[in-house]
Amino acid sequence: MKKRYYILVGILSYLFFTLGNIPAAKVISLVENNTAMPVKLYGVYGSLWAGGADKAIIKGQPPMDNLQWSINPAFLLLAQLNGEVKTSIKQQNIIGNINIGPSGNIQASDIRARITAPVVQELLQLPLGELGGVFNIDIDTLEFSQDSLPIMNGTLNWKNAKITLLETVELGNIDLLVSPGENDQLIATIKNRQGQLKLDGNANINKQKMYSINLRITPEENASDNTRQSLKMFARRQTDGSYQLKRKGNLQEFGI
Repeated sequence: MKKRYYILVGILSYLFFTLGNIPAAKVISLVENNTAMPVKLYGVYGSLWAGGADKAIIKGQPPMDNLQWSINPAFLLLAQLNGEVKTSIKQQNIIGNINIGPSGNIQASDIRARITAPVVQELLQLPLGELGGVFNIDIDTLEFSQDSLPIMNGTLNWKNAKITLLETVELGNIDLLVSPGENDQLIATIKNRQGQLKLDGNANINKQKMYSINLRITPEENASDNTRQSLKMFARRQTDGSYQLKRKGNLQEFGI
C-alpha cells in the first residue's frame, strides 16, 4: 500500500514539475484557443507556476499593467487556474487571489488595493466636481459576469474624503459596505465620521445597471453656510435639519 502511495506521489510530483516549467506563453495560448477566456494577455513571460504579462485586458474594464502570478498547482487537477495575482491599474497597486474555471469564468477573493480618489473618479467617470482622499479597498469575493454587474462582497473606506464644487467640503472617513442582494442586486450601505456633513443611507444597483440612492445628509456645526445652501439644490430639507437625497437612474449616465 505504501509502495503504491509513493509511486503515485512521485508521478504527480513529476507531472507538476514538468508542467510548471512549461513557458507560460504556450499555456495561455492553449487556454485562449480552447475556452471562452475573457482576459487577453500581452507580453507573457515566465513559467506556468510563476510568471506574468506586460498587460492584461478584460472587455469593458481598464487595462492592467505589470501582471504577475503565482499559481497553485493543485487546482489544475480540477481544470482551474488559481493563484495570487499582483497588478496595477493607472499606477495603483492591486493584489488578490484569482480563480479561472474551465468555462472561462473569473472569480476573485481577498482583493486589497489603495487607490487615490482622482484615479477612482477617472476610472468611474464620475461627474462630481473634484474628489480628494484615498480609497482603501478590501474585497472578500468578486465574481465577474459578462451579462450583468460583478457580484461583490467587501468594504471600501474613503479616507480623508473631500469633494470640491464651488468650495471644498470635508467628508471625513466614509465607509461603504457592499454585498449581494436579492434579484442579482448589489447593495451598499454608506456611513461616515469626522466630516462637515454626516452621511447615512444606502444604494443599490441591479443587473440592468439601474441604480437607486437613499441618503440622509446632516450638516455638522463646522459646515459652511455655502455648503448648507448648496444642499438645497439637490436634496430635500427635513424638519430635523437634515436633507434627504433620493435618486434613481442608469449607470450609463456616467459612462459605466
